[in-house]
Amino acid sequence: MPFSIKSVLSFYTSLMGRYWYLLGFMAVFTLFYSAITALRLGFISIVVDGLPTAEGNNTGQFAKYLTLLWEWGLPEIERTNTNLLIFLGASICSMGIFAAACYYLKEMIAQRMVVHMLVDTRKALFRHLASQSVSFFHNRRSGDLLSRVTNDVAIVQDSLLGIFTTMLQQPFLVISYLVTAYLANSLLFWCTIPAYFFIIYPVIRASRKVLRHSRKRQKKLGMITDALQQLFGGIRIVKAFGMEERELAEFGEKNREFQSSFLKSKKARVFGRTIQELLFNLALAGLLIGGSFLISSQTLTIGDFCGFCMALIMLFQPVKKISQSWNAVVEARPGVERVLEILNETPEIRDTSDASVFPERFEKMAFEGVSFTYRSASAEPEAATRLAAALKDVDLEIREGEVVALVGPSGSGKTTFVDLVARFYDPSEGRLSVDGADIRDFQHASYLDNIAIVSQEPFLFNTSILENIRYGRDSATDEEVIQAAKVANAHDFIMLQEDGYETEIGDRGMKLSGGQRQRLTIARAMLKDAPILILDEATSALDSEAEKEVQAGINNLIQRRTTFVIAHRLSTITSADKIVVLENGHIVEMGTHEELLSRQGRYHRLYTSQNPDYVLRQEGSLAGKRPSSSPSVQSAETGEGTRG
Repeated sequence: MPFSIKSVLSFYTSLMGRYWYLLGFMAVFTLFYSAITALRLGFISIVVDGLPTAEGNNTGQFAKYLTLLWEWGLPEIERTNTNLLIFLGASICSMGIFAAACYYLKEMIAQRMVVHMLVDTRKALFRHLASQSVSFFHNRRSGDLLSRVTNDVAIVQDSLLGIFTTMLQQPFLVISYLVTAYLANSLLFWCTIPAYFFIIYPVIRASRKVLRHSRKRQKKLGMITDALQQLFGGIRIVKAFGMEERELAEFGEKNREFQSSFLKSKKARVFGRTIQELLFNLALAGLLIGGSFLISSQTLTIGDFCGFCMALIMLFQPVKKISQSWNAVVEARPGVERVLEILNETPEIRDTSDASVFPERFEKMAFEGVSFTYRSASAEPEAATRLAAALKDVDLEIREGEVVALVGPSGSGKTTFVDLVARFYDPSEGRLSVDGADIRDFQHASYLDNIAIVSQEPFLFNTSILENIRYGRDSATDEEVIQAAKVANAHDFIMLQEDGYETEIGDRGMKLSGGQRQRLTIARAMLKDAPILILDEATSALDSEAEKEVQAGINNLIQRRTTFVIAHRLSTITSADKIVVLENGHIVEMGTHEELLSRQGRYHRLYTSQNPDYVLRQEGSLAGKRPSSSPSVQSAETGEGTRG
């Protein structure tokens, strides 16, 4: 969404605030450099008109200033051509050295400030994104977020360079040249300077179009980044369905839209510069004509006129640079707005002012009339709409140390249930309490410290096995990491790797098998040693052999922990203390495995559809013998699924 100029300027000033001392040094060095640059024009005027010796007849303004300076600073030295030449030569050399030093220092300070502010911006973005709730990422395209952190921050960098190397420095040169022109001839100065206001106007007018097209350009660039990320993430699917040409066509269309916005922005910018150049040349022509009349009437010396013209010609350069930088800043404004949009996003889940630390032990956790409704995914949060409720009026009590299994068809609300336990979301209605206290009254960080999660899709970092397991607890020793790996049945395969625990496992652990990756995530959860454990279909993507190895690690992990298990293979949760059957967001059944089977209800149908041998055993026990043929088991819902 567009932000006001005040918001954008506030963003820049907040970045500068920490480095005000560097800004002060840069201003001092820029002032010295600008003054010396303008002072050299006075020396040129003196040389053109002739040295102002005692017997000379130089009547130029700059010659008079030099004479006054000589009489004030060097009254005892005779003002001869030789002495004046030595003085001018020494002055020019000294000023050249001093100007070079000032230029170097001001430029290096400017670059240092830009780098510092760029790093601060990236850190602020990363910190703010990390503090957002899961729903924030569900409602935005990841490629667009990536574009904001990379492309838009790069544009902020370019605009900062323009601000510090041009817009905060060139005004000093403008003032120096204006002072030089005024000292040369005040009449000509007041007749000429107003023209510069007309020279600047086309750039200001063009900047409006630049801003409009730049906003479109940045939005298209975010779409391009998103398309690239989807291609990289789904390359196997693209290849499998032979959709390369379609993806290429869609990517080409996005590129053409970006190209159109880019060229329109540049066209508006170049047109403003062209008009600016035209007006400057017309103003210069008028200056030459007027100067000629003044020289003919002996109101102005040639040397002073040369100094005046050079001051105005050189004045045009900083004015042009300022206008160009202004256009660059205007062009960067959409990027700044996109960065500001993230920084101004308020996390949905945040601590209250009196939030307390989550207790190490608790007696019970309870869902009290909990309902939850998702919002539709949208790049613009204000455009998001509510979908059908994922959970409705859920009441459930869990005692400390219990294993609670969640079953039901896909879309029944199982994953939403554990997401609320992990406080990735807060309930839309009702509350989740621990020993009577709403979990929203606990510090979010301390609450999450007490939760470990093993998900269906194991996520590992592109680093060593040791560091991936230690991610569960940074302070863990190597011995503790190895012990956690042993309990998770991961130690043996780790030792078979080329570098053991120091083996680099690639992006998302792709150098390992699915079962190996899952066992590492179990070891990571084991190392965290949290009292609350969430197992979100941790074995659903594994074959039978890998599932046995992972299940052995899971059985070790759940000891003495309050555990929430989502499993589509119901045979893995028969020993759970409590099995909760969900359907359309409601709890339709609850009890132990034996209790639910005896009720012949929804759980019974789900279990028997997956375990036909159970049906055979039941029928055999009723008939007193094993039937000769296997009955056909039909079920409207198999319970197979990967997400709840």
